[in-house]
Amino acid sequence: MQRLLTLTICLLCAASSQAERFAFVALGDTAYDAARDQPIYEALIETINRSEPAFTIHVGDVWGLNHCGNAEIEEVAQTFRRFDHSLVYVPGDNEWTDCHFRLAGAFDPAERLARLREVFFSEPVSLGAKPMPLISQGRISPYATYTENVRWQEHGVLFFTMNVTGSGNGYRYDDSKALLEAQERNAANVAWLRDSFRIARDNAYKGVVIAVHAEMFRGDSAQESFRGPHGIIVREIQIASERYGGPVLLVHGDYHEFIVDRPFIESQGELDLPRYANITRLQVFGAAEVRAVQVSVDTDTPWLFGFEPLYNE
Repeated sequence: MQRLLTLTICLLCAASSQAERFAFVALGDTAYDAARDQPIYEALIETINRSEPAFTIHVGDVWGLNHCGNAEIEEVAQTFRRFDHSLVYVPGDNEWTDCHFRLAGAFDPAERLARLREVFFSEPVSLGAKPMPLISQGRISPYATYTENVRWQEHGVLFFTMNVTGSGNGYRYDDSKALLEAQERNAANVAWLRDSFRIARDNAYKGVVIAVHAEMFRGDSAQESFRGPHGIIVREIQIASERYGGPVLLVHGDYHEFIVDRPFIESQGELDLPRYANITRLQVFGAAEVRAVQVSVDTDTPWLFGFEPLYNE
């Protein structure tokens, strides 16, 4: 009984201190033009399968501004089954936040998010042909609704997702219901972020990877982002990452351009190390470039993460 209890408690305990090497794949904003992009997307999935990643993370926008109906959701579910390994999915704005537009079917976004939770997040396991166990915020916290926020570890690196979307993170100030939903979801995201970094510190994880949908840096700096609907998330990532001290990778999509940079970094003067230099950002490819990024992880290096685009050619 004691051994079983220990195994349960240590589900997210860090791996051994020995160097570990593995790779995962990140992609998003796929198949906006279904007739043109779906065959390319399916070929890309085969390319990803051949690369044999530990898992793949899809950071949302699984279609363009199409009809947000149940049939479209089921088509996405079928496509996700083509991944022959574990797939972790982060909802994008096109799947629910933007579904109130007439072009998308004039749905209630909250109802569409509830449907996504029913189809993709009903159990605390990943998608894909080889589901892996996940820790769901909805299963272990007072935020029972937020089953899409998940956490797992791989070889001493902690991964977690948050439902942070583009399109202003759902903050529609002309709609009191939408505004309340966004505020409550942001509170759940902040709680999940803080708890995840606490676990990373307590268990001496070698690195932390955060996956969201939204691009949060449309201003000239992270300081500009503080004033927008993603401001509290940007600031919480800074605070938690500085306290943690190890390498942090933020993965997202939304703006369809492959970028690796450090948008959080702040200079402290010519002779001082910059603040938040431990946070790297990966923005994945997106429509019309239906491509992915393979992220290599080597816990024996101080930079930890390496990046390689995956093409069909």
